[in-house]
Amino acid sequence: MPDSVSIAVCTYNGERFLQPQLDSLLAQTRRPQQIVIRDDVSSDGTLALLQAFVPRAEAAGIAVDLQVNAQNVGYRRNFDGALRACTGEVIFLCDQDDVWHADKLQRFCDEFATRPTLLALHCDAQLIDAAGQPLPGALFDALHYTAAERARMHAGDGFRLMLKRNLMTGAAMAFRRQVLADALPLPATGWVHDAWIGTLAAMRGEIDSLPDALIGYRLHDSNQLGLGGNDTASRSVRRQRQLQAEKEQCDTLLQRTRPRDLPSQMIALIERKHHHVSVRADLPASRLRRVPRVLRELLDGNYRQFGRGALSAGIDLVRG
Repeated sequence: MPDSVSIAVCTYNGERFLQPQLDSLLAQTRRPQQIVIRDDVSSDGTLALLQAFVPRAEAAGIAVDLQVNAQNVGYRRNFDGALRACTGEVIFLCDQDDVWHADKLQRFCDEFATRPTLLALHCDAQLIDAAGQPLPGALFDALHYTAAERARMHAGDGFRLMLKRNLMTGAAMAFRRQVLADALPLPATGWVHDAWIGTLAAMRGEIDSLPDALIGYRLHDSNQLGLGGNDTASRSVRRQRQLQAEKEQCDTLLQRTRPRDLPSQMIALIERKHHHVSVRADLPASRLRRVPRVLRELLDGNYRQFGRGALSAGIDLVRG
């Protein structure tokens, strides 16, 4: 069992959903030793809820570090600040609008205790609506995280899976504090914090999934990230934006990890993905001229390794 557990909570104008989440943290059968809360200058009643929460947590024997940023810094820097203050051996990421099941910490800690090489772990989640009522399906289903992919992750292939696409949702994950040696500072652009942490953990050791839904993952009209995120851009714009982001992610990985004695095959795989997304992002306007480039990437296996195989290749051939 980990000697100490920290929970990193980031808030911003979360008054609408925050109280049930705070209550669920105190209802855990395995209590954390520390809860670090960073509020990003909320303008609603969030701070009042947090201030009322502190004595309740402290009465339960939990140390609380609550601070309000001097100015609004955005979710990346807010999580960066919270993570720097965490002292626990295992750190849980916590969003302001979900609800944790009472056995979440215990289940995660049991897994970390029996697997010393496990660096990051995530679980499934029940999708809930704004009122907290269950929605059809679960988080893994919504992410199209297949049984085959879960088997691959359990078998130790987490890095290849995470390099292809992010499968770890911050609200449903925890990791050993040693991962922060690579992860901090969190990248200012390109990476979302959960994908960054999960990928780095997979580069250093094992990552894995718990099949059970251990949180209620709330979908509502104010979600900033994740399944409920709102993006009104056209599909082609979003695809181009995603490819550019993946190029930047590869650049950041290479810059931050090359000096750290990683296996050469791991570095080569990152470079291979960078080449692939660069080709896709820079395809010519002429569909005919795209054919040899797309065909080459398809035959090299890059569409299968880093995308959706022939489907992604087909999209690249016909998109405007």
